[in-house]
Parts: sequence; structure tokens; C-alpha cells
Amino acid sequence: MSPNLLCSRDNFNNFYSEFDLKEKIGEGSFSDVWLCVQRNSGREYAAKVLKKDYGHTIDADKLNAISEVNVSNSVGKHPFLLMLKSAYHDKEKGKIILVTELMKKSLYDIIENGECPLSEYRIKTYMYQMLEGLRYLHENGFIHRDIKPENILLTSRDKILKIGDFGTTCQAIYGHQYKQYVATRWYRSPECLLTEGWYNSKMDIWATGCVLYEISTGHPLFDGRDENDQIEKIDRVLGSPDQRLINKFKKYKSDVFVARYETNKRHDRTTGVGLHTVYQPYRPAYDLIIDMIVYDPSKRYSANRLLRKSYFYEINNTAFEYKMREFEKLLRNKSIFNLSKIDEKSNTTINGQSSIIKKQGPGGDRIQNVQTHSENTETSANILSADINQEIDQPKLDKRKSNTHKISCSKTNIKKSIIVPEPENIPHGNRKQNTHNSSKDNTKDISSSKQMLTESVSTLNKGSVIKNIRNKFVNRQPFK
Repeated sequence: MSPNLLCSRDNFNNFYSEFDLKEKIGEGSFSDVWLCVQRNSGREYAAKVLKKDYGHTIDADKLNAISEVNVSNSVGKHPFLLMLKSAYHDKEKGKIILVTELMKKSLYDIIENGECPLSEYRIKTYMYQMLEGLRYLHENGFIHRDIKPENILLTSRDKILKIGDFGTTCQAIYGHQYKQYVATRWYRSPECLLTEGWYNSKMDIWATGCVLYEISTGHPLFDGRDENDQIEKIDRVLGSPDQRLINKFKKYKSDVFVARYETNKRHDRTTGVGLHTVYQPYRPAYDLIIDMIVYDPSKRYSANRLLRKSYFYEINNTAFEYKMREFEKLLRNKSIFNLSKIDEKSNTTINGQSSIIKKQGPGGDRIQNVQTHSENTETSANILSADINQEIDQPKLDKRKSNTHKISCSKTNIKKSIIVPEPENIPHGNRKQNTHNSSKDNTKDISSSKQMLTESVSTLNKGSVIKNIRNKFVNRQPFK
């Protein structure tokens, strides 16, 4: 389904005519997830019923304000992001129903079933898919804000991974203050804990690093009981931040910051045992996690930078990379198609404007001037390109065979040259004897050279520019 179709349906109340609800498969604070079957095809889907009451009527703007709908409309499909198939409005109950692809399980189920630690290659494929999904999400200007094992969904064979639950996803706006408490506490980055909503997309990278640790060891990295205990456990591993970073967080300090660095005046700096002690270098993806679990968000790697690491070389020529190749190819074709549409619109606009201009003056004087201007522009462009090609195609002078330097100034087909004699042309024996005569001759040559230069330059258009390209002079149109 096209993403724009989510907000342009005339009838949102046809969910129950298309789907049958079977059983509840999940429950959260803001929604319930049901297993539903499409009547026409018999395919199984997941229906997310939002608990908020939206009333008996809803317009497209109000529907698009829902985070999941906004992300699906803005980002579109991606092989590693779980986007909406369709959206419906239950008029009788005032509920919004969001239909997505049915994913059989999540990383949380794998952890709870005791399947962790996972194999090294399986961890690598999961990290590749997660980072590719986050990279695309971040490049489109969104922050997920709730990366955790429950929201990392898997297909029935546990090979293909998709990031889901965009209920807390927001647009990334530079210098904007967000909600303070969004991500689940165990996966919340230090800047989310110590500031009042001053963070960026790097908070998703921190949470992904925590997920990486959990599927590699089977237990969470930082399992704080509350926000204060959470930052305490982070400091025990990474150590307290330096004074520069503390001052940076202090500008937007939260209650956790005040309790830790201002109320408790005797708070001593914690050295920290280091990440390498809790996650040894021999473990899977160690080269990856050391650049993800970083206290300072400005030094934490982005998803794009992490994907360029040599750690992912093994993913080359696999089914996961082929999926991304096909997706990028689709994006390129889509962009080319959109560009062609823009060209068509621009041509239509130009034609429309020209007809209006023609009506404005008797006899079409204005449109005639516009056409004349365009013809002159094309002619000058053709002359310029011909001159440049001719200048570039000319062979270089051999200094050993030629004793003269030629300075040429071109304007259309008119070329004039100035021949300046070199000192080598004057015999050594006649230099002293002909000093007086040679000075007069040189004066004449110089004056004639100036006259020829003035003559050639005067033939150029006013405001034109002579650009030196590899010691060749080219007549160019002025920059506007």
C-alpha cells in the first residue's frame, strides 16, 4: 500500500468488513495487539488497537498526527522496518486500528527462552539489520526513542529482523527539547537521564549497544531499579563523566543530575571498571560495542559509521546485503521517477506562464523578448562550448622546436595572436652594438602588442570573464 493512502481513505470504518479478529497476542500501556486474518486472502496480520478515544469522526490531519502513521507516510517501506499496511477508524468505539505485517516473535522472547548467548554470525546479522534500519530512520529525520528487545521483531525462521513500535518516534529537530522519559530505563542513554530532554539520534545507538550486550550474554547491561540507580550503574562501568561533559549536561540538568552532582556535594568521581571488564574483547562484536556504549553522545558512533566497520565485511554477498541492494535500487528508480515528474510540472508551468505573458502585451511582444533571450543564451552557450573544446583539443607547443610564445584571446571565430620574441633570438654578438636600436624596436613591439590586446579585448562582450584553464584563455559568461 502506498504510504499516502493511509490518510486519504474515504471510509476508515471498513476494518471489520476486511478482517476477522482472532486473539490478543500483546498488550501495552497505550495499545493492544490482536491477531487478525484478511477475509479475501486468508493472510494473517497484526492489528494494533490504540486505547485512546479519538471520537466518532477523525480527519486526515488528526490521523497523520499519530506517530506510527506519520512515520509510515514520511519514511515509507524498508526491509528492516515494520511499517503500516493500513489504518482504520472504528466509529462506534472511537478507536484507531493500525494493521502491520505479523511477526512471530521478538528478541525478548529469545532472551526469555534461554537461547542466549546467540552465535557470533547470528549476532552480526541482527546488528547489521538493526543498524541499517536505524540509519534509514535517522537519515529521514526521525528518532525511534524506544529501542529494546521487545520492539525488535523476528520472522518465523528468526532470520529477518524488523524494528517495530513507532509509538514514541519523533522528528529530529536541532536545538529542540524533547520529552524527558521516553526510552525504557535499562536502555536509556546518559544524556536522557541527566538532562531534561536534550538528546538526539545517538540515544538509539546507545540502546542498540545495550541490546547487543543482552543477546550476547543473556542478561541486561545496566538494570537499574530507578533513574538514580541506573546512572550509578553506568558510572561503575564507564566511570564518571569529565568536567567538560558535566558542564554540558548542567545547562539542561534533570532531577537526576541535581540529586547526583548538586545535592550530594560529597559525590566522588567514579573511575569505573571499564567496558572491557564486563564485556571481554574476545566476545562477539566487541569492536562494535566499544563505539556504541560511549558516555559522550558526540563521540558515540552513528549508525552509518558503524556499518562501515570491517566487522560487517562478512555480510557482503549475503541475502541481507542483497535486500539492501534491491531497496537502494528501488530508491534510485523512485527518485528518477520523481525528478521526471518535477520536470513535467516545470515544463507545464513554463508553458502556462508563456501563454499568460503572451496575453499581457499586444502582438506577443513580451513572449517574443523571452524567446529571443533564450535563443541568445543557447547561442552563447554553444559558442562557449565550441571555444572550450577547440582550446582543449589544441596540441601543446613544444618549447624545443618553437622560439615564440603565442597568447590567444578567442571570441567566437575571431582569433588574434601576439608574437613576443624571446631573448634567445638575439645573437650574443649584436646585443651591445644594437642596444639603442633594439630598445626602439622593443618599444614599438610593446606598443603594437598593447594595441592588439586592446583590440582583441574590446571584441569581447561587456561583463564577460576570461578564465585561465591550463594556460588557455576562455571567454565565459558572467556569473549571476
